[in-house]
Amino acid sequence: MSANESKEAVAQPRCLLDLKDGETGLIRRNGDRKSTEMGLFPGARVVMFRNRKSEHSLVIGAGDARFLVSRAIAKKVEIGG
Repeated sequence: MSANESKEAVAQPRCLLDLKDGETGLIRRNGDRKSTEMGLFPGARVVMFRNRKSEHSLVIGAGDARFLVSRAIAKKVEIGG
């Protein structure tokens, strides 16, 4: 396997913006302190309720809470499986 092939095999990290409606993910990293303190911390499982490209914010759930998250903040939240 060449160096280029091994780079392609490595999956790129996903952010909260990449989740589709109804999809879930586990927060791996969050670069936004305020949303981390609100409950979007590493290890939290989230579900995407509404992700429309035409809207400024996403609607997600974590546990029993629902959040309206701006696209700018959602870019800072890394999601894993």
